[in-house]
Amino acid sequence: MSSPSNTPTHVINYDAGGYDYRSFWQGRDYEQWAETHVIRRILRRTAPVQWMVDLGGGFGRNVPHELQRSQHVVLVDYSWTNLTNAENTLLADGKNAGRVFLIRGNIYHLPFRDAAFQMGATIRVLHHLAATNDALAEMSRVIGEHWLLDVPIKHHLLARVKAAVKGGGKTLRTRTANELGSKDEPFWNYHLGAIREAVRQDGWDDTLVASVANFRRWERAVPGPLRAPARPVVYGAERLAQPLGRGWWGPAQFLWLTKHQQQTFTAPDPAFAGTPPAPWDALAPSLWCPACHGELRWADDHTTCAACAKTFTRTGAIWDFVVE
Repeated sequence: MSSPSNTPTHVINYDAGGYDYRSFWQGRDYEQWAETHVIRRILRRTAPVQWMVDLGGGFGRNVPHELQRSQHVVLVDYSWTNLTNAENTLLADGKNAGRVFLIRGNIYHLPFRDAAFQMGATIRVLHHLAATNDALAEMSRVIGEHWLLDVPIKHHLLARVKAAVKGGGKTLRTRTANELGSKDEPFWNYHLGAIREAVRQDGWDDTLVASVANFRRWERAVPGPLRAPARPVVYGAERLAQPLGRGWWGPAQFLWLTKHQQQTFTAPDPAFAGTPPAPWDALAPSLWCPACHGELRWADDHTTCAACAKTFTRTGAIWDFVVE
C-alpha cells in the first residue's frame, strides 16, 4: 500500500485545548446507529472469546457491544480525557469490574505480546495514522484470530460525484492515500484496495462486510420539521445500503479479517517479578514493554521493564504504556 511516506509517527493528541471527543458525537445519532448496526451484526456471527482489544476506542462507545461477545475487553487510546471518561462510565457499572481494562497506549508501539487477543476492533482510527503500514502491522501482531477494521475510503460515491462535477477523479483511482485536514491535524482517506492488500501481506484473509454511514450528515439536507418523519426511512435505507454499497457507496467500509494461520496465545512462564494489582493480574501475562518487548517487574502503581528500565505508571484504573 502506498501510505504517506517519510512521515514522522505523529499521534493525534485529543487532549489538546481541552477537547472532549464525546462532543463530536452530539447530533450524530445516525452515524452511531449505523456503526452499531454493523458491529452487532458481525460480532453475533462469532463464537464468544475471552479477550478482545478495542484499538483507538476513544471513550469506549463500542465497548458495551464488544462485551456481548467477549469476556474481557481492553480499551486502548492515547487520550487521557477519553480514558478518564471511559473510567467514569464503563467502570462505574459494577458488572464491568474485572472485564474492562483501560490502557493509554501508542498504536505504533503496543504493550502486548504477539496474539495476546483472540479478537480486535479498529474503528474511526485509520484516518489518523500517518505511518499507516507500520500501524497496521503493529495492530495485526497483537490479534490472533479475528479483526474488525473500519477503512475510510477516498473513492466513495459522493466523492466520485463531486469529482465528476469539479474534476480530480484521477486521484480517487490511485493507490496513494489522500491527505486532508490541516498541517497540525492531518488525516487521510484511502483506496480500499490498498488497505486490503496491506492486511493480506500481514497474514489476513479479508471480507468486505459493510458500507457504513452511506447517508452521512443527511440531516443537513432535510429541513428540521421533516427530520423526524424521515428518520425511519433513512435508517431503513442504511440497512439496505450496508450490504449493497460494499466497496463503493459509503465513506466507511468495514472489513472482517481472519488470520491465515490463527494464533492461540499461550501465557509465558511467570517471568515477571512482583505482584500485579487485581484485576490486572489477569492481563499482566499478556503485557510486555512497548519500547523493547522486555519483561515487566510489577508493583501496585507502576511496572518497570527489566531490560530497558522504562517505568510505566497507573493512575486510578488507567495504566499508561505510552512510548513516543
